[in-house]
Amino acid sequence: MTVKSISLLPLVAILLLAVAPARAADQGTVQAVIPWEGEGRIFQIDSRRIQFLGAIEGIMYVENAQGEMNEAFVQCPIIQMMDLETGTTEALGHCEITASPDDVVYAQLSCKGRVGDCVGRFVLIDGEGKFAGISGEGKLRVRSPIHALAGDLGSGALLRVAAGLAVIRDLKFSTP
Repeated sequence: MTVKSISLLPLVAILLLAVAPARAADQGTVQAVIPWEGEGRIFQIDSRRIQFLGAIEGIMYVENAQGEMNEAFVQCPIIQMMDLETGTTEALGHCEITASPDDVVYAQLSCKGRVGDCVGRFVLIDGEGKFAGISGEGKLRVRSPIHALAGDLGSGALLRVAAGLAVIRDLKFSTP
């Protein structure tokens, strides 16, 4: 079963916020939250830094101004650098957000901060089906217990994070 074959309620109803003709331009602002799980490997890249190479996945819950909520499946490959000396981190990822087999949004996330609390941007970069041509961005905050898990692992060790949270505030979007 592929990620695109997972059928969830269409994210379209929330992202578009209003009933509109199929080809009409639309824009709006929503709030989103992604409870996620992650898995990957930790690598020591110098005497004070480690790198996480892996992916997070979960369900994205999106809420519009009227309180209507919908969800979609999210999968994001991630590269995260952690400085063990300063306790700082920086991460970059790309996400595939699947609302239905034909309706997919692609996004990029980036953040910096303290290990376990990373703040940055979530940018909508492309789409398929009803999301073709989508663009926009919002404020991102990612919380993770990785700081409690990664420090004692050897280079190349497998790391599984059972719970994390990504919050996307004021996600502005526009479709052609």
